[in-house]
This record gives sequence, structure tokens and C-alpha cells, in this order.
Amino acid sequence: MQRHFPDDVTLQALAEAPALRFNSKDNLQQAWVRQVFGQSATLPSHSLPSTQGFVDACRAGLGWGLNPAMLVADHLASGALVELVPRATFDVPLFWQISRLVVDRLQGLTQAVLAAAEGKLERP
Repeated sequence: MQRHFPDDVTLQALAEAPALRFNSKDNLQQAWVRQVFGQSATLPSHSLPSTQGFVDACRAGLGWGLNPAMLVADHLASGALVELVPRATFDVPLFWQISRLVVDRLQGLTQAVLAAAEGKLERP
């Protein structure tokens, strides 16, 4: 924050600060910028296809990125991570997909996933 956003998080500052992307299909950071600032920006970025590595890279100051709230809640509480724009969240729908060929065999796993998600994830 001190290096890339010393005055404030602006569209120009975001266009110069390194962003993190999970992979080449990850457009969440760009979508967040459009939601918050009402326009797009070209973001310099690093790809990091590891959920924990993504968090660790943010903590190390290698870039900024969107992370699941549950995954970074402790880091936010401790100050190890900060919100770029306070309360500017970006909700992403999640879907449980399995092949219909194995749906019967994975019924127990499906129920376990649904039970774990209940109360932890917000419904739209």
C-alpha cells in the first residue's frame, strides 16, 4: 500500500501496481476495477496458480488481488493484509459441478460439500 498507493487507490495507481491473477482466465481483478471505478484499466499482472501462494504473494507485497474472505479474514484482522478500497467487495457465484456419469457415486461427497458451504457462504 505504501509503495503503490501512497496517496489513494486510484485507477491510475492500479494501472501501475502489479496485480495477481490465478491464471490467464482470471479476470476478477479487472471486473472488480470496473465495479469500483466504473471503467476498465490495463493491469500489469503476475500469474500464480496456487490459492495459498496467491495469499502469500499478497502478504509479501508482490501484488494485489482478490481473495476469498474466509481465506484472508485472519490476515485482515491482524493487518497483514488490507482492503484496497474498504468494503468494496466483489461477490462471485460458486457452482458445484460433477459429471452425471458419477453423480450417484459422489452423492455423499456432494452432500458434504453442501453441508460445509451452508452457513459459510452467502446465498445470492
